[in-house]
Amino acid sequence: MRRPVQEWLVALTAIWLSVSVGKAVAAGGRPKLVVSAPASGCPAIDGAFVVLLDPQRGMLLLSGAEFLGGHRVGQASGGALRVALPRSGAWELSRTGSPTGPVEMWGAAYRARTDGVGGCVAFDREQFSSEGDLVTYAQWLVNDVYLKLPKAERESFPALRLANRVVRLSLQPAGYQPVVLQGNEGATMVLRVPGSPQTLLLRPFVLDETTERVAIELSITDEPYWQTAEKRPLGFVVASAAEPATLAEPAMTIQVETASAQRADPGPL
Repeated sequence: MRRPVQEWLVALTAIWLSVSVGKAVAAGGRPKLVVSAPASGCPAIDGAFVVLLDPQRGMLLLSGAEFLGGHRVGQASGGALRVALPRSGAWELSRTGSPTGPVEMWGAAYRARTDGVGGCVAFDREQFSSEGDLVTYAQWLVNDVYLKLPKAERESFPALRLANRVVRLSLQPAGYQPVVLQGNEGATMVLRVPGSPQTLLLRPFVLDETTERVAIELSITDEPYWQTAEKRPLGFVVASAAEPATLAEPAMTIQVETASAQRADPGPL
C-alpha cells in the first residue's frame, strides 16, 4: 500500500524524535543529519550524508561534519536554513538538525544528471578515500538507483535512504520449494535458479520501512561464476509482505518477509 507524498511532510517530526541519541552518531563519529527541503521535492530524510536534487543545478551534498570537498554552510539547529554556494545559487531548507543537538553543517554542490527530477537520497556510509570517491558513491545512488526506480514509486517515496537495514526475501520459483535470502539493503543476493543454469542476482533497497516496501534491482547470468560473468539487467520490481512481485522469466514470486533496522546474522540461514 502506497502512502501519499503529503504524509512525508508530517513524518519529519516523527523522524526527528524517533532516532535515539545512541544511534544518532555512527561508529565513525559522524552525526545523523535530518533535512526537510520541500522546495527540492524532499519532504524529510536523515543520514550521515544527505543529497538534495535539483533539475537545473544538480545535487547538493550535505553532512553534519566536515568532509572532503565540503564547505561550512551554517548550523543545523532545528530551524530553516538557506545554503548559498558559489555557482549553484541558494538552496532553501525548511528544517535542518540532528538528534544529537545543533551541529555545524557542511555542504558542496555538484553538477549532476537528474533527468529533470527532484527529491533526495541519504546514506550512512562514512569513510571515503577522496572527494571523488564520495561524489561517485552519491552519483551511483542517484543515477543507478533513485532515477531508475519505477516513476510511481519514486513519486510516492521521494526520499530514498540507504542505511544497512536487513532485508529478508522469500522467493517461490514456479514448481519448486520457496527459498529465503537475507542480507543488508544495497548488497547483492544470489539465487541459482532451480532447474536452470541461470543465476539470478537481487539487490534490495527499502522504500518504506513501516510497510516494508522494497524495490529490488534484478539481473541474470547464464554463467556459473556470476562475479565476473556478463549480466543481463532485468530492471526493478517492487514487493512487500502484502504485495509480492511476480516475475515471468524466470517464473517466480518474490515476497518481503522483513525490512528492518536489525543487523543481519553473520551465519547462513
